Amino acid sequence: MASDMSEAIRQLIQDRGISEELVLRTIENTLLAAYKRRYGNADNAVVRFNDDNTQVAIFAKKKIVDGVYDPVSEIDLEEARELDPEAEIGDELLIEVDPKEFDRIAVQSAKQTAHQSIREIQKDSLYSEYKDKVGEIIIGYYQRERNGTIYVDLGKVEGILPRKYQSPREVYHVNDRIKALITEVNKTPAGLQIVLSRTHT
Repeated sequence: MASDMSEAIRQLIQDRGISEELVLRTIENTLLAAYKRRYGNADNAVVRFNDDNTQVAIFAKKKIVDGVYDPVSEIDLEEARELDPEAEIGDELLIEVDPKEFDRIAVQSAKQTAHQSIREIQKDSLYSEYKDKVGEIIIGYYQRERNGTIYVDLGKVEGILPRKYQSPREVYHVNDRIKALITEVNKTPAGLQIVLSRTHT
């Protein structure tokens, strides 16, 4: 099930052009969030990927004790030796956790964490990409106009062409090609804001 979650999130993020490293971080955070929701904290949770990062599993790190007080972080010696015959009191074992143990609320919470992480990662990725393009000419396509501001499709993101940066001689229709200068790139709660200008070109 963890691998199914991994593949689903991986596909979702790859479609948005985000790096492998960020994919893995999002998967890890998703599993840790579900674990924390189920067991109260994730201090002893460990997420591991195989060598080619195609499989993922989550483990509980448990200390071997003589008398368990906290079943989330401790395991009895007798039970531990069923997993590792050489186990001794004081040792630590990594015990794989089946994500099926996560309840519906835990899974839903984890999904929300994943979607939030994806949005933040995408915003940061696009910000870095377009921040370096301030002062450059870009080509987009007219989408709509609202309150005097023209919204331009730039492919991965939408740009805005404020009234003050528009040429009064130009009139646009849907999908008309617009060549404009990138003047500002800002992060906002609603997403990335790319300000364009036709008067600076």
